[in-house]
Amino acid sequence: MRSILPMLSAVLFDLDGVVADSHPVHEVAWKALLAEQGLDAESLDLSFLYAGHPRREILVHYVGTLDEERFEHLSSRKDHFYAQAASRLTTKPGIPEALAQLRAAGIRCALVTSAARDRTWDTLTQLHLEGAFDAVVVGGDVEIAKPAPDIFLLAASKLGVAPENCVVVEDSVAGVQAAARAGMRCAGFALPERAEELWQAGATDVFTALPADAALYFQGLQQGTALPAEHAGARMAARDTGK
Repeated sequence: MRSILPMLSAVLFDLDGVVADSHPVHEVAWKALLAEQGLDAESLDLSFLYAGHPRREILVHYVGTLDEERFEHLSSRKDHFYAQAASRLTTKPGIPEALAQLRAAGIRCALVTSAARDRTWDTLTQLHLEGAFDAVVVGGDVEIAKPAPDIFLLAASKLGVAPENCVVVEDSVAGVQAAARAGMRCAGFALPERAEELWQAGATDVFTALPADAALYFQGLQQGTALPAEHAGARMAARDTGK
């Protein structure tokens, strides 16, 4: 007897680096903050910024142990520098089209991010995406951050869909691991030089550009069937460059 394949009910999108092309803005803000703390930001290895860690872990990694007062102060300064650079914020190419295609196909969409609620909504407003998602889940909604699966499981619950009927789009190792632990297939969305780490983290597929037909692509990814032929180039470029 043939097994019944789970149907795609929802796609869960990360915010930074997936919906919003915000990594350049964050990098400017982090460099300004670290320089303010007396560090040579230009010589630091900034790869830790892109691994999906919560803000506290990033600060501890670069400046050492923090009490709550210093954490709040440095967080406020990071937000200040981010706000100064945020005018350059844009969506990632293809995001508005992908969201429209998924909605037209009856597939629900959620934004699932470790970011704070205020910055999340400020970003959505700036990008004119306030009404683009059926649910928005932020880091403060769960007690345990990615790579724990809690935030994705909460999103599925808010949408009223089963975890196995969801696909996640993530650009960080922690996010990919969280999706896998939630029992969800995951598409990694990353620059070629970061593709291999997402494959190693457990991504079902990795691409460098959103597919032209998002609904067809994500349905194929969910069911483990052949992905659209026009997407093979971006997928294989990510795999080959990452190795």
